[in-house]
Amino acid sequence: MLSIVQSIFGTVTSFVIWSGLVYLFYVLRNRSLEHKLRQLIRPSRSDPDEDRVHVICANGTDVRVTVRDVRLITTDDNHISLTYLGDTGDVISPRRPNDIIARRRNGVTMSEEKAGLIERNFVELPAQTAGLWALTAAQVGQADSRFAQCLLVIDYPTLLNTRKLMVVTATDDIVAALNDDFRTYLAERDLG
Repeated sequence: MLSIVQSIFGTVTSFVIWSGLVYLFYVLRNRSLEHKLRQLIRPSRSDPDEDRVHVICANGTDVRVTVRDVRLITTDDNHISLTYLGDTGDVISPRRPNDIIARRRNGVTMSEEKAGLIERNFVELPAQTAGLWALTAAQVGQADSRFAQCLLVIDYPTLLNTRKLMVVTATDDIVAALNDDFRTYLAERDLG
């Protein structure tokens, strides 16, 4: 009888220890991935066109992510979702910190994965791709609005292939540059 109880206790203890180790690995891996995503997926500005101001969101990780929203929030708390324009054909490689945006071409396979719209107007960004979102004056209620924040809402696959939501905030200098681009765009539109 004692040997049966010891066997059951050993089995339960082993199960608890292995479950704890797997859970710890799961939590650490997901936190590591989230940290990488916060560092490598950042909204950044692009040169304004004659008819819009652009925001580029690049996925420099090795994970396919889904962009649910790229949103500007004005100082008077108006939320403006930007319009997805398409794949930029560019990528930021995270392997070396001094890398610049480079064309995404693989000389061996000659294949490219592109960002693209999926269900509910979400945009899927495969690993090492970038997408372009735009803002026009028609989307902004008041021409004298100033942007206070730029948010990127994404979801990404966890270790057990579930999806987790995350919000990435653009830096203050990116928001200031978007404000400057928008002012320039409005001035050129009014002159034209």
